[in-house]
Amino acid sequence: MSALSSLTPAQREALMDGPAATPPAGQVSNLVDPPNSQAAGRAVHMTLVALTSIFFIVRVYTKVFLIRHIRMSDYMMFISWGLFMGYIAPAWIVGDVAPGVDQWNLTVRNFITLLYYFHGAAIIYGLSICFAKVSLLLQLLEIFGQGRDFFWWCCYGTIAFNLVFYTICVFVLIFSCDPVSKAWNIFDAGTCMNTRLFNIFAAVVNSISDLVVLILPQIRIWGLQMALRRKVAISTVFLSGVLACVAGIVRLAYIILLFKTSNNISYFSYVVGIWTLPEMAFGIIAGCLPSCPKFFQAVSQSAARSKWGSSLQNIRSGAGKRSKQSSNDSHTVDSEAQRPKGNERRGPPDQYPLTSFASAPGTTDLTAITRMSTSSARGSDSHGATTTSR
Repeated sequence: MSALSSLTPAQREALMDGPAATPPAGQVSNLVDPPNSQAAGRAVHMTLVALTSIFFIVRVYTKVFLIRHIRMSDYMMFISWGLFMGYIAPAWIVGDVAPGVDQWNLTVRNFITLLYYFHGAAIIYGLSICFAKVSLLLQLLEIFGQGRDFFWWCCYGTIAFNLVFYTICVFVLIFSCDPVSKAWNIFDAGTCMNTRLFNIFAAVVNSISDLVVLILPQIRIWGLQMALRRKVAISTVFLSGVLACVAGIVRLAYIILLFKTSNNISYFSYVVGIWTLPEMAFGIIAGCLPSCPKFFQAVSQSAARSKWGSSLQNIRSGAGKRSKQSSNDSHTVDSEAQRPKGNERRGPPDQYPLTSFASAPGTTDLTAITRMSTSSARGSDSHGATTTSR
């Protein structure tokens, strides 16, 4: 590398336009139109951005307009989603420069650009994942918190561990080279720490942390005194994060392959970057999903009110053409239509779901979750849930 830093500007420019690695035996460099994965990468980007944004908007709407109470877990998720959207910018640029291109089919100029944006994106990834996990753990405490018991200590211990762990990872990533630009610019004079083992260790710890966040709510859910169907319904909602765990494990496998290669860093770096997208996206979605039942409940109630309003409007318009007695009958129909029927809820949605575990208002309505998931067993299950709340 010292030889590279001593090159003249003309020599450096000539090298910048050459291949970034020697091709394997029997192959030649294709710097004009190399095989790539740009189409697949673009599809992954757009799909996950759309899905994540939809669920995020649902959570924001639910907390701001339905529950009307924003908690610390919500602020953490806002930051995580914002960082995820910020991550898309360098990831999209990498998709233009080197979308899964073998290193011998990539110019040195584009290889340096790839490393630059990969370095920046990795920092954003660590921050986004950290805030998403902290948000999920705080949300678990809001829903299932019951004093300073084992569950409480596990959640706060995991929060503290993640904050310290990802802070260390980000600092190591930023300052592993002196100067910092040495991490991506092969022409800069300087030194870099060998962080291969640290990065593999960090990826392993990251995957274990994903599993811990996934398992913690299951411990609480299966200890609830309620019908089995309701436990399964609630458990399924909190198991949605399994997709983030799978993406994290696949990412770990490609990180190991990345550090085993010496002449195809560009390809494996891109694949590692692609797998960070579903890990971040499904982590955010897992944190937003518990808000969805309350949102859809409000939408369905609004649709029902709109339907009744339309029916009443038709009745009133017809009443003017009838006799006074018919008009009175129409008003009777109006009052009957507007009266709540059966088990229809009165007033605003319950903000104190599972009161034996909810420590404060404004939490996720698990009653709504199970109502949507187990409507076929509403009779017997509702009795069980009422007993639990008491």
